[in-house]
Amino acid sequence: MVTIYDIAKICNVSPSTVSKVLNNYETIPVKTKRKIEKAMEELNYIPNAGASSLSKGHSNNVGILAYFGTNISPFKHSLFSEILDSFQSEMNSKNYDLLFVSRNVKGKEKTFLENCISRNVDGVLLFGDLTNKELIDVINSDIPSVAFDYLGDKTSGVSSNNSQSIQELVQFLINLGHKHIGFIYGDKENEVTNLRIEAYKNTLIKNHINVDENIILESRYYETISLKDYIISLLDKKVTAIMFPDDYQAINGLKILQEMGIKCPEDISITGFDGIEIGQLINPNLCTVKQNTKEIGKALAKKLLYKLQHPKAKNEIEIIDSHLITGNSVKTIKI
Repeated sequence: MVTIYDIAKICNVSPSTVSKVLNNYETIPVKTKRKIEKAMEELNYIPNAGASSLSKGHSNNVGILAYFGTNISPFKHSLFSEILDSFQSEMNSKNYDLLFVSRNVKGKEKTFLENCISRNVDGVLLFGDLTNKELIDVINSDIPSVAFDYLGDKTSGVSSNNSQSIQELVQFLINLGHKHIGFIYGDKENEVTNLRIEAYKNTLIKNHINVDENIILESRYYETISLKDYIISLLDKKVTAIMFPDDYQAINGLKILQEMGIKCPEDISITGFDGIEIGQLINPNLCTVKQNTKEIGKALAKKLLYKLQHPKAKNEIEIIDSHLITGNSVKTIKI
């Protein structure tokens, strides 16, 4: 393996001069720089990223910390993958690499924060359960961070317009004649969930429809274990439509309904949230809210890049518009 010492010997310069060329020092004469760069190219020299990070004081690595609960892999969720794809493109264009953060540090279980420090990440992107203590510790640390669906003031966040999106979704159902709409929501400690619940209730009230707390049920995002019980409970209360907190639950809910011999949308209408691709490939395709994952990923990257360049910058929240996909999983109720 070629080292900087080999390059230095060939070019008749000191190893420190080669190191300065690798780190773009302006004090190196152009002629010397070109000579060293030519030698590195001819010898197919690959810089040691770890050594470079030590000399520069930063690693050009950004940590990805996604926590959806114990034993739940974020890689199973299309929304996470789609946002990350856009985020990665932006970060790579600025010469940053992504590094997935777990609790494993050299074979030993540590906290997420300890792992971030151990791996010398320059910044962190956070997903999932932002009420988790370990994620909060990362947010409260000195490591620059941004988070998806974060609406606090401890870090910068990017989120869809959840309130407006739920209003549009509920209003769409009401316009189809639905008045008894079951609502399954995600983690109540999540500020996004509270916005959605408030939007659901306000839209009913705006349309002079009584809010029935008995058909508003708590679940977790992506949770499916107790889903059949929720569905049976809502069907017993004669709802005409069920709003699920995400497309995964809506798709699993559709499967449960079909296993029970209940047809959608003939017997019951359902909606999801997120707009993941599989929801438009099933039959019937989902009525849902499509989150703009490309713009969300770009916005998260831009905010993190800015914080990396301006460590004392004020934290900001950016809201990205979503749009309604009407789908075929809902039907008109004759009044």
